[in-house]
Amino acid sequence: MKTMIKTISALACALLLAGGHAGAQEQTASDDLPVCQLDPRDSSKLAVEPCRPAPPVQPRRSVPQVIGRMPAQPAPPVVPMAPLPPSPAVPMPRAPQPIGACDTGGCRDAAGARYNGAGNATLDANGRICHRNGAFLQCF
Repeated sequence: MKTMIKTISALACALLLAGGHAGAQEQTASDDLPVCQLDPRDSSKLAVEPCRPAPPVQPRRSVPQVIGRMPAQPAPPVVPMAPLPPSPAVPMPRAPQPIGACDTGGCRDAAGARYNGAGNATLDANGRICHRNGAFLQCF
C-alpha cells in the first residue's frame, strides 16, 4: 500500500512538471506571433495568420458605491393670482320623472310638463338635456 501511494504521488509530480514545461514552451511560441487583428480590406478575415489572442484584460477592482444626495433646490417663487370670479351655480339633476305619454314630437311627464325631442334625447322647457330611459326621464 505504501509503495502504491509513493507511486501515485511520484506520477502526479511528474505530470505537473511535464504540464508546466509544455505550457511554458507553448507560451514562448505564441509570444513570437503578432496579436490578431482584422484585415482592413475584409473584416471577415485576419490580417496575419497565425496570430496570438490579445492579452487578457486586467480584472476590475471593486470600489465602494457612493450615492450622494441631490443638492437642495430652492422653492419656486409663488406668483399671486387673482381669485376666479364665482361661477354660476350648476343645477343638480333632478330625480328621474315617470313618463306619462309620448308622441312623435316628444313626451309628457306625469305632472304634464312637455319634453321635446325624438328618441332618448329630449329637451325640457328650460333647454336642459333630458335622457329617457324606459319609463323614466331625467334632466341634467
